[in-house]
Amino acid sequence: MTSSRFTAASVPAADAFYLPADTSRQTRLWLPWPRDPTLQSAIAAVAKAAAGFQSVGVLAAPGSERAARDALGSAVDEIMPLATHEVRLRDTGPTFLIDGKGGAAAVDWTFNGWGKRGNDDDVNLAHALLGMAEVRRFRAPLTLEGSSFTTDGRGTLLALAAAVFDPVRNPGLAPLEAFGVFQDWLGVARVIWLPEAHPDDALLTDVRALAAFVAPGVVAITDPASGPAAAKVAGHLARPRDAQGNVLGLVRLPAAPPAPQPLSYTQFLPVNGGLLVPAFDLAGDARAADILAEHLTDRRVQLVPMAPLIAAGINLTAATLPQPARLLERERATVLPRSAWSQPVYDVEELLQHYIDLADSNE
Repeated sequence: MTSSRFTAASVPAADAFYLPADTSRQTRLWLPWPRDPTLQSAIAAVAKAAAGFQSVGVLAAPGSERAARDALGSAVDEIMPLATHEVRLRDTGPTFLIDGKGGAAAVDWTFNGWGKRGNDDDVNLAHALLGMAEVRRFRAPLTLEGSSFTTDGRGTLLALAAAVFDPVRNPGLAPLEAFGVFQDWLGVARVIWLPEAHPDDALLTDVRALAAFVAPGVVAITDPASGPAAAKVAGHLARPRDAQGNVLGLVRLPAAPPAPQPLSYTQFLPVNGGLLVPAFDLAGDARAADILAEHLTDRRVQLVPMAPLIAAGINLTAATLPQPARLLERERATVLPRSAWSQPVYDVEELLQHYIDLADSNE
C-alpha cells in the first residue's frame, strides 16, 4: 500500500517489530536534563515520581553529569552524556519498538523543528541516542514527532492529522501513503485520524492532549461537555472501529485548566505497576485519578503536580520517552512478519468505512 517514494529495503514490520502500547512494560523511562534550573527542578520531580516504580535514565550534556547526579541522586539509574536542547524528548527522540520475541528496534523520524514552529537543534538526537543505547535503527520516510500518535498495542493507531499532513512537515502526503508508512514502520493495521490539534497546541503535535488508550479499543478523552474542542474529539472517535473491528469505548475525564500549552488528564504516564496522573490543583485531579484507576486496576495511581512543568511550558508526556521492555509474547512468537498475520478481517461495509475515514481526514 505504500507508494514508491516511501519504499525501503527494510522496514520494521517486515521483521515483526511493532509499537507497543504506552501501558506495555518498560525497561527504562528516559528524561532530558535541561540547562535551565527551573526546568531541572521540574524534571527532577518527574524522575523521582517514576523511580518509585521503575528504572529511569537521563540525557545530560557532557560535563553536566555530576551536577545531574547530585540533583537526582538514586532516582536515576543511568545518566547518558548526550546534550538535549529541547525538553520535549518524546518529539525529538526515537520511537521504540519491540517484536514480542525478545527483540528491540526504534524508528528515527525526520525532525524539522515541528514544521519550523520551533528550533531543530535536536535534529540528530534520536540517531545519537540509538547509537549509544545500541538499539537497531530504522530511518523513517516521514517528518514527524513521537507525540503525534499513540497506539493500543494491538494494531490500532490514533494519529494527529494536523501533524502528519502538515505541508511544512510532509508536503503532498496522501492519507493512503501515510497509512502505508505507519503500517510498515509501526506495525499497525488501523489508523484513526484526529483532524485538529488541541486549541492550545501551537506546535500541532500532541495527540495525547486529546486522547489516550487505557486498554485495547478503549480511549480516554476529555468530557465532551467541557467545550467545542472536546466535543469534536468525541465525535470523531464515536464512529471508527479499531483493528479488531470493534467500535471504540470512550472514557470521559474532567477538563484541565486553560494554559499557553495543551493540558489534559489524558496526558497520564504509565509506568511499571503505576500510573502518573497530572495534577493541576483542581477538584478534577482526584476525579481523573479515580476514573483512570477504575480502568487500569493493576496500577497504583500517583498524582504528579504540574505547576513546575506548566511554568516551563511543557507537559508530562511530552518530556518523557518510554523504552519498552523486550517482551516475550506467546501470540507473537512466530517466524512470519507481523503484517502477514495481524491484519483484521473486514466485511465489505467495514472496509468501505475504513476508506471513508481516510478521505475525511484529508478534507
